[in-house]
Amino acid sequence: MAGEGTYEVGVDVQPGTYISAPTSGSNCYWARMKAGDGIDNIIANDNTTGSAVVTIQAGDKFFKSSGCSDWTRR
Repeated sequence: MAGEGTYEVGVDVQPGTYISAPTSGSNCYWARMKAGDGIDNIIANDNTTGSAVVTIQAGDKFFKSSGCSDWTRR
């Protein structure tokens, strides 16, 4: 999965644990969402400069990623 974009869970991305390698010079932001954009829809999120690990749940609606390296499923 590309490190930049918004993905619909069950359609664009399957539930599971994913890892993104460290980025050089920028932060990796990700968010698990229960609906579209908006702070009230965030289930969990993180903003890191190192490796990022996230477990996307079957009940999540969207996964959003910005400034991250490509995601690899474990």
